[in-house]
Amino acid sequence: MPPGIRVSDEGAIRVLTIDNPGKRNAFTGPMTTTLLHELDRADADPAVRAIVVTGTGGCFSSGHDLQEVLDNPETAGDPVANAAFARPSEILTPVIGAIDGPAYAAGFILALNCDLRVAAPGARFCGVGAAIGLVPVGGQLSRLLDLVGYPVAYRWLATAAPFDAEEASRHGFVTEVHDDALEGALALAEAIAAVSPAVVAAVKAGLRHSVRHGTDAGRAAEPQLAALVQSLPDGDEGVRSFLERRPPTYPDRPEELHDRIAEVLA
Repeated sequence: MPPGIRVSDEGAIRVLTIDNPGKRNAFTGPMTTTLLHELDRADADPAVRAIVVTGTGGCFSSGHDLQEVLDNPETAGDPVANAAFARPSEILTPVIGAIDGPAYAAGFILALNCDLRVAAPGARFCGVGAAIGLVPVGGQLSRLLDLVGYPVAYRWLATAAPFDAEEASRHGFVTEVHDDALEGALALAEAIAAVSPAVVAAVKAGLRHSVRHGTDAGRAAEPQLAALVQSLPDGDEGVRSFLERRPPTYPDRPEELHDRIAEVLA
């Protein structure tokens, strides 16, 4: 089977599997294009309530296919060529990385841009830029700072030294360490899929807005996001299910929710 991105569904959870085990799940150009397409396709599907990204063969991803980088060095820092790795942070659907083994280079960037990361004990992470003469891109100089703070981010990037799941967990980069990363990520995704998808989308958009524009802007957006979701049936279902002492059954998020949230936060 040629290398690629395998797509499967676990109920309302879309699983995207990086599959190039012969090269430690390194990304070829076509794989990068497919990953971007599949992330956007999942985000556009109201029935998909969470996305899990994982790799085959006990490895997340070693990064770009280095032979392709040597043949086309201009793609290494090209934001268009690397858009897929930052896309998880830009879409409204929650994205969870299930990380077994190495997540290096572009694999590290992809893991970084997931909303949450579940790692196996043998997972290892590395932003390799300084070691190979490339400035760290794709959120390494911005998003990483929000997650772990300056001293940790600086040390990881300036040394380009690998760090393990325990260190990643200690600094909050990894949400949890689980013997089976995919199993742990799916359990977390199922918990997210069980609540209101409209609220989950508003939470991600609101947090992202606060990170980008400051807490005052985030605070100002809260009542607008609340009013938007209040116009949907989710709140009524949540209250009724509580009073009736039953699990809530939330509808899929409306297809137009992306545009409506964008208008509120514009």
